[in-house]
Amino acid sequence: MNTDVVIIDDDAVVLFLHKILVEKSPLSSALFCFDNGNDAYSYLCNRTTNEPLLVLLDINMPGMSGWDLLDKISQEQCDNNVWVVMVTSSINSSDKERAAKYSRVIEYLEKPLSKEACETLHSKVQHLLHS
Repeated sequence: MNTDVVIIDDDAVVLFLHKILVEKSPLSSALFCFDNGNDAYSYLCNRTTNEPLLVLLDINMPGMSGWDLLDKISQEQCDNNVWVVMVTSSINSSDKERAAKYSRVIEYLEKPLSKEACETLHSKVQHLLHS
């Protein structure tokens, strides 16, 4: 069983690269891309399906940051079937520690994603779906 994937990143090149990698991986049955947190938040809260959703979330974005978005979806419980992977260029260990405090965050990866990372995420999601 595959899951839908949402990629949120304000860098158009990274967004394009990650889109291609996810499309070529076994990770996604449907893919949605957003270049800002506000549009992504609207999508997440207005979904009409309860299908599992994997969010690949950039931390540092103008406007609504990845942290802001994570706080909003955690507080408002938009959907219980949402898992988040923080995908960032930050090598700050405090960011990784902060991400670990969110129950929705299942992984913390440095940009750019790789084919191997997508395959690992696919395995992790499959495990979550069947546990």
